[in-house]
Amino acid sequence: MHGPGQAILLVGTSGAGKSATAAELQKILPEPFLVLGLDTFFGTLPFRWTSEGERSAEGFSYVRTTDPGGRARLRIGYGPVGARLLAGMRQAVVALLREGNNVIVDEMPVDASVVPAWRAALAGQRVLWVLVRAPLAVLEAREAERFPERFRGLSRGHYDVCAQEGFDLVLDSSELEPEERARRVAAALAPRLRAC
Repeated sequence: MHGPGQAILLVGTSGAGKSATAAELQKILPEPFLVLGLDTFFGTLPFRWTSEGERSAEGFSYVRTTDPGGRARLRIGYGPVGARLLAGMRQAVVALLREGNNVIVDEMPVDASVVPAWRAALAGQRVLWVLVRAPLAVLEAREAERFPERFRGLSRGHYDVCAQEGFDLVLDSSELEPEERARRVAAALAPRLRAC
């Protein structure tokens, strides 16, 4: 019989450095940690319910607007199929933790309800809450390198979605390389792992 697992919630917008941090954490943590995130679950939906598929309004869709300065903003919207997937993702992580698995969640909040929903789902679980951020100009430069034009604006669209309070650790990826971010998370986690 295993005790419950440990969760690390890496929260931040597109391009913040969550995935790179998670990959480095898997290399240095003394116990195995699974990495799951929206992209993991998003990839399981048939195309019709994603992005620009004909039923994307029910699943996940892109909402394109501009800010007052005329710069592109791209938000991820979701309908009932998307809401079920998000709720199921949270419950899947809880089930993994209950079975003794350690989990790193790579979470880009698509709206302001996402982090509170994670906090409710993970109440009573062992969780290290980590905000990974960078200045918007840095995020947009990374976005320009990673994505074609039609997918740009995600960073600007989600930049202010997540409140910056209530985190155990805040990491600025414009100042810290992935290895150093991982070391800081591991150091914050070490007392929690020893206590088990």
